[in-house]
Amino acid sequence: MKIDNFALSMFQTCPIKYKLRMHEGWTGRRKSAALGFGATLHEGLAAWYRTGSKSEALVAISEHWPANHPIDDFRSKEKCISVMVDYMKTYSTESFKVIGYPENPMVECTFTLDTGMRISCVKCGPILGKYKGYYDIVGKELTLVNDHPLCPTCGQPLETLEYGGIFDTLIDFSNSVYVLEHKSTSQMGSYYFNQFKPNNQVTGYTWAASLLSGKRVGGAIINGIGIYKSSKTKFERQITTRSTQDIAEWLNNIHHTCELIRECERTKHWPMFTTSCTMYGQCEFHRVHVLSSPTEREKMLEQDYVKDDWHYEERTGVKDE
Repeated sequence: MKIDNFALSMFQTCPIKYKLRMHEGWTGRRKSAALGFGATLHEGLAAWYRTGSKSEALVAISEHWPANHPIDDFRSKEKCISVMVDYMKTYSTESFKVIGYPENPMVECTFTLDTGMRISCVKCGPILGKYKGYYDIVGKELTLVNDHPLCPTCGQPLETLEYGGIFDTLIDFSNSVYVLEHKSTSQMGSYYFNQFKPNNQVTGYTWAASLLSGKRVGGAIINGIGIYKSSKTKFERQITTRSTQDIAEWLNNIHHTCELIRECERTKHWPMFTTSCTMYGQCEFHRVHVLSSPTEREKMLEQDYVKDDWHYEERTGVKDE
């Protein structure tokens, strides 16, 4: 099983939302202005840290601007270019170095890594009493063939659990490796940075960066960019650290979540977490689930949504605002 932060967080928010988006591929016909703006700004930032060229950064924004962006939203193409120009002025010099720059800068790096854990058999379900904890699923009590543990019930190899994603940038800061993670938002107040610890994405990227670099990774630098309709753009950064204990807990948690996903796949029952339907705005599938009839729900999906399978290796504007 492969999982990334987008899918992991979605299942933890609501299993039936995960089913519609990740298993069936449904998504809204129109992307929000905030997501389109944020994704395009990321392209400009990637070009800036990849090349160090202001012109390349602005060209990247122009080339990636979404054709179907809402024309009545303040987050326009001109606004995006203006923010990028202000950003490059604010951070014309940096206190860190992009790892691999200039020959092979580690910018927008896709990764998929084996966690060393296995997932229960989709046919037989959890193997109660056969292993202890989560790491021990690859351990001594299960039959091994070519280093792959087998389901003790049906004898099929247990599936590898892999975690993946895309780094914004890996940097060397004060002789330590950090993930530089860009976040655009319209709510960068005094509590904004609190959301990044605990945080699946930051912890997972810290774990992955350590494996890929072979070095101890301290955590992430959250590169906050506050986008507002009338007020001046705000730029602020904060470091969020991760310990080996934080990472061990995260690995256990993602294994547990993936076991729950596997159980939903096995039983074909995907619960609806109703507290997520209207919290912080309506869920994108709210107008589907207010309908009682399965037939009406299917018609609503076919009418207001499109099929677009999610592949985390391809950035498609899912950076949370």
